[in-house]
Amino acid sequence: MDDRALDALQRDLPTSVVGKIIQRYASVESTNDIAKQQARAGHAQGLVVLAEEQTAGRGRMGRNWAAPAGSSLLVSLLLRPTWLPPADAFSLTMLAGVALCEAIEQTTPIRAALKWPNDLLLPNTPFATLAPQELRKAAGMLSELELEAERIVWVTIGMGINVNWTPSGVVDGRDLASVATSVSAAAGQPIDRMALLRALLLRLDARYLALRQGRREEIFTSWRDRLATLGQSISVRLVRGTLQGIAEDVELSGALRVRDEQGALHVIMTGDVGV
Repeated sequence: MDDRALDALQRDLPTSVVGKIIQRYASVESTNDIAKQQARAGHAQGLVVLAEEQTAGRGRMGRNWAAPAGSSLLVSLLLRPTWLPPADAFSLTMLAGVALCEAIEQTTPIRAALKWPNDLLLPNTPFATLAPQELRKAAGMLSELELEAERIVWVTIGMGINVNWTPSGVVDGRDLASVATSVSAAAGQPIDRMALLRALLLRLDARYLALRQGRREEIFTSWRDRLATLGQSISVRLVRGTLQGIAEDVELSGALRVRDEQGALHVIMTGDVGV
């Protein structure tokens, strides 16, 4: 990604909060770690940490996230929503997922969906439908926060987006070729990472301001409408084991409602969903 183009993007970006400062690195262990360091050092919200390569990136459930240099968007955002009750913190995950879908749809001909709670799902080939069986993971997110006296001090939202590279091989026991895709594979053409980054920062800013204005239910509805998980027969890997059932709905808190094979309803806040 060209430094001059990135400087121009930062200078001309018409946002209120997100992306006023962008820190770019050629290679880092983790953009989220840098964002957290800056948060603890008192950096203002809106900081974006961008890397061409991560050597120790991580996703949910402790999974590794790696990609060849220059192939993806590896981004972390620092926010300070001190006005947001900690119980509503999952709304930040919702708005990030929705913003990413919107950015992809604004810059490509692709329709995007989400897997609960925050994985980006795209068709693996151009012109494929949004049928759940035709969708594969193209991005993951990891949100981390610090609380103090029942108040949110800061939140970092990290995103690893497969833009012009589709993962392959076996990682953590998973055959990536069967479960992963990229924005370029879904579009059938190379993707301008700078254009996608600009659209993403704009949509993150717009959605964050909407949350600040009290439009939480609007964000929830947009997130819920994109969840390909709902209505599907799923398995959820939990700390205590695996739950099989139907994903019936989600709650405003972000919790997933799963009806098991015996008819009992389970409300899941954290877990890894598979089909």
